[in-house]
Amino acid sequence: MRTPLERPPRAVTAGSSDGVIVFKLVACADGLHVERSQLRASGGRVTQSMRFRDNQSFIRWCAADRLRFTYPLVYANLERSGCELFAPAP
Repeated sequence: MRTPLERPPRAVTAGSSDGVIVFKLVACADGLHVERSQLRASGGRVTQSMRFRDNQSFIRWCAADRLRFTYPLVYANLERSGCELFAPAP
């Protein structure tokens, strides 16, 4: 249970309007936790979970995803949101 003085986790959810790709980002003490969920054409869903310790590795990971060409605005928002979550909390 969280005490009143603890800040809630900083988190962001981003995804495509068609629901094919969804990202959940949570700032944590040692970096950024990312959950990537993709709806497959077969009807199944693939979910990956990873943690990034620095901004540069997160940006490289985003750039390597082929769906960035299909959903460029989602990935632009994803990178921006992830970079904001790496910044220290006020």
